[in-house]
Amino acid sequence: MATFKMSHSSDRRTLIQEKRKLMEDKRMSMGMKSFCASFIGSQFRPSDEPRYSFSTMTKRHRSDKQLVDVNYEETDEEVYEPIYQTVFADDRDPVHEPTFSKHRIPLQIRCLERYHNSKREYAQQFKREIKLLIDNQSTAENAWQFVRTMAYTSLWPPLHTRKELKMFEKDFCKLSPTEQHRFNKIMSTNFC
Repeated sequence: MATFKMSHSSDRRTLIQEKRKLMEDKRMSMGMKSFCASFIGSQFRPSDEPRYSFSTMTKRHRSDKQLVDVNYEETDEEVYEPIYQTVFADDRDPVHEPTFSKHRIPLQIRCLERYHNSKREYAQQFKREIKLLIDNQSTAENAWQFVRTMAYTSLWPPLHTRKELKMFEKDFCKLSPTEQHRFNKIMSTNFC
């Protein structure tokens, strides 16, 4: 098995070296510099030797000889086996799936949801009734007068919520910047 891995890795290494050489030849044929030209020189060519370029680094230093123990014997590693073995039986584990049958939604949340639903239904009912009232007018003139009366421009507050009236006051009745400047100037002038 170990020889198969070593031969496989050496085959892979030679394939990679061949690919690098082909890429280098392609770069040189297209007039580009070598990818190693920046730090080695433009005349660099990958070596054709199938050995490592760092083979000199695998040798030991001369001063290491004094540290080598001649009588050293490598012993086999002891495999630790625990006394008590854990038996894994996944079938015995209880299944804890969440159940929401006992879960109670807080009253505050339920009331808030009911309030929003009622508010939406009330608004839809209000729009439906206004539409029916417009459709049931006898003439077109009565219909447009009714629409004008029910519009946002009317001063009939019971038809609108306080929030809608605030939006109307804030956005619709706004003066342009020049008008606002003129209004401020008139208000600040003392005519007495």
